[in-house]
Amino acid sequence: MENHRDIINISDLPGFAQAELLDFYEFLRAKHKIGSKKALERKGDFLARFVSKPIKVHKVKRYSRDELHER
Repeated sequence: MENHRDIINISDLPGFAQAELLDFYEFLRAKHKIGSKKALERKGDFLARFVSKPIKVHKVKRYSRDELHER
């Protein structure tokens, strides 16, 4: 007997239900961080590069309420 945790048959479902089930499956994989190690490493590399180079602002212009909501 096959292990139902590894294989399910979705061919009996209509097309829209199959798509919905696959979307939910991908959501659960992302939620529980199940995926390739390379994809997770790339995300970490991007965050590390972003944090290591902060955005520098030379001068901040403050607006009054009237300037923001002029009509």
